[in-house]
Amino acid sequence: MAVAVALSLAAAGCSGGGDRAEDDDTFVYLSSRGLVTEWDPARSYSDEVVVLSNVYETLTRYNAKTGRTEGVLATGWKSSKDRKTWTFTLRDDVRFHSGRPLTADSVKAAIERTMKLKASASYVWDPVKKIVPLGTRKVRFELSRPAPLDVIASATYTAYIYEVRKDAADYRATGRGTGPYTISAWRPGGEYEVELTAFKDYWGGWRGNRYTKVLFQAVPQSSTAAQLMRSGEGDYAGGLPPQLIDTLRGRPGVTVRERPSWQTLIGLLNTEKKPLDDIRVRRAVVNALDYEKLITASRGALVPSDGIIPPGLLGHTTDPDLPGDRPGDRSRARKLLAAAGYGPGSGRTVELEMTYPAGDDTIRTLGDLMAAQLRPLGIDLRVKGLEWSSAQWPLAKRKDPDERQDIFVMYWWPDDPESLSFYRNVFRTEKEISYNLAYYSNPRLDRLIDSVSALTATDPDRAVRTYRTMQDIVIDDALVLFLGTTVYQRVLNSDVKGFTDNPAYANVVFVHDLTHR
Repeated sequence: MAVAVALSLAAAGCSGGGDRAEDDDTFVYLSSRGLVTEWDPARSYSDEVVVLSNVYETLTRYNAKTGRTEGVLATGWKSSKDRKTWTFTLRDDVRFHSGRPLTADSVKAAIERTMKLKASASYVWDPVKKIVPLGTRKVRFELSRPAPLDVIASATYTAYIYEVRKDAADYRATGRGTGPYTISAWRPGGEYEVELTAFKDYWGGWRGNRYTKVLFQAVPQSSTAAQLMRSGEGDYAGGLPPQLIDTLRGRPGVTVRERPSWQTLIGLLNTEKKPLDDIRVRRAVVNALDYEKLITASRGALVPSDGIIPPGLLGHTTDPDLPGDRPGDRSRARKLLAAAGYGPGSGRTVELEMTYPAGDDTIRTLGDLMAAQLRPLGIDLRVKGLEWSSAQWPLAKRKDPDERQDIFVMYWWPDDPESLSFYRNVFRTEKEISYNLAYYSNPRLDRLIDSVSALTATDPDRAVRTYRTMQDIVIDDALVLFLGTTVYQRVLNSDVKGFTDNPAYANVVFVHDLTHR
């Protein structure tokens, strides 16, 4: 996640505007908040991915239906038997937005710059030891350990191929990818935050009724977003609360799409701060919640989580010790609290502060219910909605553990379809806090995390067993509340054709894939 930066755009259309075009060639993406905090494709690690995925492209893209990678900028690839050498063949008709051709040298330059910056999810390229252009259309990757590089090359973040300009003072300002759209306007804080226009020389062409303009519109009020969809002024809205989704089902001109995601809702327990530094209190909180009622309260927005890695990804295993879709063991919770010196009759109340991204109605509802469930056990849960980048995340990273929250609630989805980020980012030891917001350190777990990627490439069955061991450690130490797995509920204008909800790219709409009536 990165702070906002200023982007200087000289392209036409930057002067302001703000009204949606009246023609059918404009696709309007409705968001509950502003999306862009970082334009650099090597540094991006937040919601701007829904914009950048239409400006930049990757070598491959993961197809969640088939469980296989497909070519984008690469037309083919092969690996050595030990999975330590990979060779990709590039398309021969691709140009950057500057007009310069895509070559093996430009692929090497982009990935090496991303690796050098060590930002965002650049760790996905850690196995790469050397990149060797083979002429202009082939590029060889030599790895230090086995890795599924075709999957890595399809990552949601930091797998973009972009033009590295040695004469550019600020790479963030070039905005030069190979994608179907170019950035024509950015209005930070404005209603129509970002505007994209068609790149006429896009290798994929513009045959058929494709959208030639994309508007990303910030609509903080869910009711307003629902009204825009009813009136036909919006083409896509995700994240509407279930009660509004229900009012749109079956309505003429509107289509509701639903599918399970790879996006989990988790609550990370602060292992460095009293009283949750006591494992008995953590285990009590985990057991005290009635997860079945929490899922019901989400009104279809969530399904039960039965493991850290959601179904559809390598390493998903159902754990019988996980509360999942059944009520928690409140009797055990009371005993654990009593052993720790808390609970009714002890005279000591467990006081906890739980933070979540402001504006999420589903989490707000769950938070109120969680507080009600914990109160009879002598646990006082205070729930606070905080703006993510300016409040919730900075609070969690404060140097003094006592100033941080007790429970950090957020959605997590994988950086690539390899599953590693569910552990590496969230539970591996961090010297400087980023996303390990349980503040947990376990050398054994670290070693398992460091070994599982190579196993994924060479011995998938052993990788699955390793992921299971990792999950057992996390559950046994009571580091996380499994609050559910998101069900993507998308509302689309019925004129939109060709939409596919790919859980490998959370909330991304690949607009060039769509057509309209």
